[in-house]
Amino acid sequence: MIIATKPESWRLPSFSKFEIGRTHAVTRTFTETEVDTFGYLSGDLNPLHMDDEFASRSPFGRRVVHGLLTAAVVSRTYTQLTGPGFAYVGQELRFLKPVFIGDKITAKVTIVGKKETKRILILDTMVRKQTGEAVLSGLSAYKYLRFR
Repeated sequence: MIIATKPESWRLPSFSKFEIGRTHAVTRTFTETEVDTFGYLSGDLNPLHMDDEFASRSPFGRRVVHGLLTAAVVSRTYTQLTGPGFAYVGQELRFLKPVFIGDKITAKVTIVGKKETKRILILDTMVRKQTGEAVLSGLSAYKYLRFR
């Protein structure tokens, strides 16, 4: 379980400190309980994600982790890369292969561009399974916010 820190401990980084080429990775394995919980929280109760018997008859042969649950690891990776003070303003995701309950995935993000005047980072994403297979890729625009 991840516990958020209290707001008084949040320190906003300087936008200038983020250089092209900087990377961060997070590794995660999803449990059946987490997939079920995500399904109920999101309302995505597709039996491909939720029902063993139904999913066993699919081309995948077993239950598939929700693509957006996999993408949530990407969001976590961005936050760990930058710290607080950023918000998504654009996201492109390509779901390349299924992720199954119990698969270990690693999300790696890299800063590939900066729009200085708009204070936006362009981030490349690649998520791979323990086998090395790419399961998700994409680009994101992550805006540095102005706080009072």
